[in-house]
Order: sequence, then C-alpha cells, then structure tokens
Amino acid sequence: MMTDNPEEAMTFGELLALIAEQQRRLTVLESAFSSLTFCLDERAAQLMVHHLTLEAQNQNHDEHLQQHFARLAQVLQKHPGAQPADPVA
Repeated sequence: MMTDNPEEAMTFGELLALIAEQQRRLTVLESAFSSLTFCLDERAAQLMVHHLTLEAQNQNHDEHLQQHFARLAQVLQKHPGAQPADPVA
C-alpha cells in the first residue's frame, strides 16, 4: 500500500487489531438488530423482513451484500413477531 505519509501508515499488527475490533462491534450490532423483532409489533416486524428481502434482491448491491441482507431477513423471520398471525376463527 502506497501512502504519501509513511509515518501515518498502519502496521500489519495494527490493521489486524482494527479488523478484530470492527468484527466485535459488528457482532454486537448484529445481535442487537436480530433481537429487535422482539420489540416490534407483528406488522412492523413483517415490514422489516419484507424490506430486507427487497434489499437482498437489489441489483445495486454486490452479491455478498445481497446474501447478507437475505440471511438477516431469514434470521428475523424466525422470530415470533415476524411471523404472520394465525387467522382467528
């Protein structure tokens, strides 16, 4: 990697530490977001899953990002708030 200021360049160890920290932060965010459906009413949870499903089909996103949207939609769909209600007889 070329840089105009070599004194500002990261070492490989610093880069690995930064990546590890970002992975931990993403894990926390994923956990918080996936439990969000427990706080939403059924309709809002369904809308969120629908939106994520549409993002998974969005051709403006690369394939990997589409896959992540699809996986998150699947995870959220498994939570009780995201399931369609059974018809009441």
